[in-house]
Amino acid sequence: MKIPINKKGKYAQRFIPYMWPWSHPDGIKYPNFWSWVMSRKFSLFYTLTIWVLLGILGYAARRNCDEGPWQIVFQCDWSVWMGEYKTNFWHFLGTSFTAPWFHNDLPHLLFVTFFGFFFPVQSFEAQHGTKATITIYFLSYVFVLLFVGWLFNTLLIYWPDVHGISYPFTRAWMGGSVGIFALIGGLSYFSKKKWFTLSLVLVFELINHFIIGMNYYISLYHICASLFGWFSCWIWENSVRFKLKSY
Repeated sequence: MKIPINKKGKYAQRFIPYMWPWSHPDGIKYPNFWSWVMSRKFSLFYTLTIWVLLGILGYAARRNCDEGPWQIVFQCDWSVWMGEYKTNFWHFLGTSFTAPWFHNDLPHLLFVTFFGFFFPVQSFEAQHGTKATITIYFLSYVFVLLFVGWLFNTLLIYWPDVHGISYPFTRAWMGGSVGIFALIGGLSYFSKKKWFTLSLVLVFELINHFIIGMNYYISLYHICASLFGWFSCWIWENSVRFKLKSY
């Protein structure tokens, strides 16, 4: 991993440290096409892969998984099912690494591609490295799944008839947005005002829920992921500083 403690970088001085996909973190030009590719290899690989998977598997289903072709069944099997937290825990945990590759419709896929990887993900990767990007991206799924799995399974014991608690168990969950919001949280930590971009996530999710009508579960996942990304980078930066002081 790169050591992300240089606060004098061009993009670290911004309130929102996004950069164009063709930009260099230091404001210079890439010497050649391959060096640009290597600076964003995870972002490019993920984006290409999810569109290739769409061509092979089609869109994933949220429910009624036994009524479709093998592509639907396969994606359902490797998407997140909240009940598996108790019935098949290790498979549930394993879907942290498979569910991010599946998407259930075109708006979902376009959101992940353009809102997610076109700006925050490739920005974080270019500024802080591929290894850090992959680590935070997928560990955010592990964290969020463990938290919401524990939360909803516990709440279900006491209030099984409450729709807001039982609904997450009725469908499959998939998509790349959790990792995207984790990296937005990370970018927020390394920005000029550490809490500014993170606060925009909260505003976005309030609009998402109360105006657009998105269900609150997705907003909960996104906010948890953003906080995970922010605190992961806080831990990362302070551990690096500790190591440097110990020399």
